[in-house]
Amino acid sequence: MSPIELQHLPVLPRKRDYGIGICGAGGIVNDAHLPAYRKAGFNVMGVFDARREAAERTAARFEIPRVYDSLDQLLADRRVDVVDIAVPATENLKIVETVAAAGKPMLIQKPLAEDDETARRTVAAIDRHGVLAAVNQQMRWEPGVRATMDLISRGLLGELFSIAFLVFVDTPWHMWPWLMQKSTVDVLYHSIHYLDAIRFLTGLEPASVFCDGTTLPGYTTNGETRLCLHLMYGDSQMRATILTNHHASCGLEGQQSEFRVEGVEGAAIRKMGLLMNYPKGVPDGFRFTSRRLGDRRWVNVEFGETWIPDAFVGPMASLMRAMSGEIERPETDVHDNLKTLRLVFAAYESMRTRSVVPVKA
Repeated sequence: MSPIELQHLPVLPRKRDYGIGICGAGGIVNDAHLPAYRKAGFNVMGVFDARREAAERTAARFEIPRVYDSLDQLLADRRVDVVDIAVPATENLKIVETVAAAGKPMLIQKPLAEDDETARRTVAAIDRHGVLAAVNQQMRWEPGVRATMDLISRGLLGELFSIAFLVFVDTPWHMWPWLMQKSTVDVLYHSIHYLDAIRFLTGLEPASVFCDGTTLPGYTTNGETRLCLHLMYGDSQMRATILTNHHASCGLEGQQSEFRVEGVEGAAIRKMGLLMNYPKGVPDGFRFTSRRLGDRRWVNVEFGETWIPDAFVGPMASLMRAMSGEIERPETDVHDNLKTLRLVFAAYESMRTRSVVPVKA
């Protein structure tokens, strides 16, 4: 048992019955968004997908009352207060422009865009119409991340000096053949989660980045599936490292999936069981220690929730809280997300130039 109660769950909005219109009926919607929304008691009004049969299957599975024939029909439904966009990133700009023009708040699946220019055009379209918009960077609400932030907020870890994500797993990339054709794989579609979580936990913006990415010898992909990414913070002693190898194929015994957050007063370690034996996963783990609790022993904590689907409650809950005026902006507001994306794009520049790259403001 933990000597303190750790806050590891999202803060739910006072008003939960906003009508949600879903744009996209792919795997992430069926496996994460909708199971999470069902748990939270959110009100899904209808779903649209360019493949109507996919939308119909999703509607039947989750007892969603309406399948829309088009995005325009979804936006014309007065019962829809907020739009959840979960489509390929290459489609985001066009859909966001239409949703913003209709005056609807929106949650946009990550990544917001695959390049900096498109990301900024997308945010500009949102700003022109003055609507609330957030990005589904849901790892901020992964229970271990949230619990670690609670420890940091209470001062139990002290000044942070190191964060490390160590991921050696056997990722079944064949599940996403479209992704393997891209020249940007791990950083943009996987480690972007870690970059965003690091920004959240530290409250700092890195000054420079070094990144080296490659893949497995003879592996068929156009992008990186192994990564060494290092974040530096100017004169600060803080450092953050992401080390991934998605080809650890010698069995679970040889795999590792964790992040470590260390401060001068304590440390927290999270085992991310989801990534091992994906998508089934293995049990998570969380342990921490703190000098300020008067005992140097490690404390193990079990959570009833895990990354998928439970963390997906967080971004929508935060957006709804902003819609109702409980907070000024959603936590993963699109402007904040541009700061995560600039780390992504700096990492790719570092890979290209094989050098340390300053992070552009």
